[in-house]
Amino acid sequence: MRATTKRGALLETLGKVKSAVAARHTLPVLGAVMIRVGGGQLTLTATNLEVSLTAFCKATVTREGAIAVLPKTLEAFLKAVKSETVTLSLVNNKLLRVEAGAVTTLEGFEAQEFPDVPGVRGKAVEVRGLADALKQISYAMASDDSRPVLKGVCFAPGKGTVVLCAADGFRLAETKVKAKGSIEQTVVPSTAVQLIEKLMPGKVSIHRKKEDGQSDKYPTISFVGDGLVLTAMAIQGTYPNYKQVIPRNGSPVTMDSKALREALNLVSITLPDNNVVRMQSQRGNVILSTKNEERGETQVKVPAKGKVKIAFNAEQLKGLLSRTSGAITLRTTSAQSPGVVRQNGTIHVLMPMFVEW
Repeated sequence: MRATTKRGALLETLGKVKSAVAARHTLPVLGAVMIRVGGGQLTLTATNLEVSLTAFCKATVTREGAIAVLPKTLEAFLKAVKSETVTLSLVNNKLLRVEAGAVTTLEGFEAQEFPDVPGVRGKAVEVRGLADALKQISYAMASDDSRPVLKGVCFAPGKGTVVLCAADGFRLAETKVKAKGSIEQTVVPSTAVQLIEKLMPGKVSIHRKKEDGQSDKYPTISFVGDGLVLTAMAIQGTYPNYKQVIPRNGSPVTMDSKALREALNLVSITLPDNNVVRMQSQRGNVILSTKNEERGETQVKVPAKGKVKIAFNAEQLKGLLSRTSGAITLRTTSAQSPGVVRQNGTIHVLMPMFVEW
């Protein structure tokens, strides 16, 4: 194995791929990045077994080969040297020699020790704006393992769209992206969602295929775009029929999103242990209030049009408000029913908290 490439390009590629390196692992090789040389390029891959990420870097290839190395040391070396050209070569199958003015030799893992990474399968479904759409709803993904199917985003077919939904049992958010082609419903894990948000702002093609005559016990879904290939193990299980909990009507109250966020930050000073914040209309305002038996009580007025009387979990409300801007309209049917905000094609639903008024 021997190849020469630009230092800046290799650093950029390595910086992207290392995002998928397993933070915690029992196999040391999962902390490494696989570097394959061939076809006029370097192919860098990282995986945590749930998600794999591959990126490419142009190179002049003298001899093909592969090795997996820990990215931290390689990145530190590339940042420290000044040479714009880097030459990588393999020594005894387990050592990577890096020449860039200075020379370092890094301990690595033989290529066969690195886990197999699933290939891209299925016809492409092309979408634009996927990263931005996911940013609008990912706050509502479940963060615990009590219901694994909720620990990600559901991708479902729509009319000329891919419908995206995140929910954790207390809140949900749904949005859509225009699509060319139809996708099979799949739940994509949160780690993959976060990588798409971070690394794939452009056009993305989605690939999902169940092999004919074979079990779909370990289905994968791939995202190709911005010079990257991200493949994830789909989360198994039946995603809930969330449509039935989205209110179709209700009494509106309109407020400024920024003013509401600022008021919420203020009343959080006396937030009780159960995180409850009350919202109640009063003479052209909505009064946000919290009461903590030890620290006291706080009330803040927010100018509003309409009426409301409901209580929410303050942290969950903050998550919703972090995805909105300008004037927002909250619709409610009662203090015991969900509240819904629709803005810019995204639906946000928040379950109420039951309190004594």
